[in-house]
Amino acid sequence: MTEQGGIRKSLLVSLALHLLIGVVLLVGIDFSAPKRPAQAVSIIEATMIDDGMVAAQAERLAEMQAQQDRARAAEQASAEAEQKAAEDAERLAEQQQAAREAERLVEQQKALAAQQARAENERQQLVEQERKAQAAQKAAEAKKQAEAAAAQKQAEAKAAEAKALAAKKQAEAKAAEAKKQAEAKAAEAKKQAEAKAAEAKKQAEAKAAEAKKQAEAKAAEAKRQAEAKAAEAKKQAEAKAAEAKKQAEASKKAEAEQALKDLEALMGSETGGASSPPAASKGDFDRQVALITAAIKRNWLVSSTMIGKKCVINIRVASDGLILKIGEGSGDRAVCQSAAIAIRKTGPLPMPKDPVLNKRFQDINIELIPE
Repeated sequence: MTEQGGIRKSLLVSLALHLLIGVVLLVGIDFSAPKRPAQAVSIIEATMIDDGMVAAQAERLAEMQAQQDRARAAEQASAEAEQKAAEDAERLAEQQQAAREAERLVEQQKALAAQQARAENERQQLVEQERKAQAAQKAAEAKKQAEAAAAQKQAEAKAAEAKALAAKKQAEAKAAEAKKQAEAKAAEAKKQAEAKAAEAKKQAEAKAAEAKKQAEAKAAEAKRQAEAKAAEAKKQAEAKAAEAKKQAEASKKAEAEQALKDLEALMGSETGGASSPPAASKGDFDRQVALITAAIKRNWLVSSTMIGKKCVINIRVASDGLILKIGEGSGDRAVCQSAAIAIRKTGPLPMPKDPVLNKRFQDINIELIPE
């Protein structure tokens, strides 16, 4: 039974006692009251009325009324007292319950702390026991494993011996089988090699025939191309020879014409004929030399070893600029050789229109300096 239930029971018992007291008071009043009214009724019905009895009866009734009022007041006071007592008891019970609840919480906390301490102690004991048990178990397992390992080693040794024996038998059987298969493979390989050799020989012969055919075709094509090139080279050589012959004839013709002109000029000067054209100025001569030198240098390949060196080279030219002859030149040999090559690449040289100046440039020494 809880504390609140006990308080409630006490309140119910107190309330029941107060109710019982009120009932007893009410019943006591009711028991004494009927005697007087019975006499009063008989008196009322009588023909004579006693004033003393009426007064006594009235007094009795007043007393009864007062008793009833007092009873009701007592009952109301008792009810109020009981209600107040109940409220006080309830407040007291609540306070007591709160106090008991606080004590219970304190006790509960103490019990919980004690329980936790016991639990921690038990846990530590369990941990220690478990540690000891684990250590013992590990020792037993280690011993068991050592024994098992020893037994396993023995079993493995026996198994290895049996396995070695079986392996030896299998190896011998495999060796015999392998030897048999190797002999069969060797025979098959020999047969395949002979077939491959025959096929390879056949293919080689076919390839050799094809290569020979291609080589003959290439040789015929090369011969044809060589003949075509030779014919083309011959044709170009003949054309060059014809052009050179033509240029030589033109040069000879120009020389003859120039010689004739010179002769006519000479004869004219001796006979006092027409006056000779005025001689070209030095400025015209230098400008023409610069033009020819610039034309040659455009085709001149110069190396760094030629810088600072020079070459004076003689050039014989037709009136139209056609180069007739290039001299060996005087100066650095390498410079002169490269200058001669540049002059040949230049081709017809720029010639002046003035006949006198043109004549002078038909046989001229040019100084060439690498830059």
